[in-house]
Amino acid sequence: FYCSTQTGEDHRYVIGNVKSFATTEEKESVSSYNGPEFEDVDEKLQESFDELLAEVGVNAELCDFIDAMALDKEQREYIRWLKNVKSFME
Repeated sequence: FYCSTQTGEDHRYVIGNVKSFATTEEKESVSSYNGPEFEDVDEKLQESFDELLAEVGVNAELCDFIDAMALDKEQREYIRWLKNVKSFME
């Protein structure tokens, strides 16, 4: 699944597409098929994927955690960048 989070009370994640791999080689191939855009897939299949993600624990709490971790990572990388710039300027 390629998913991203979104703000709001309802449905905190958006599915972009769903990829399926038959082999490890196919998974690692840059030319493997990404699948259709999720919004172009039949609505019943979309609902089934949403239900599957809910069953494995993809929920608002997980989305909040992902958002917090992404923000933390961004801040740590920014601090590292500032330190590198400072070292370069000295």
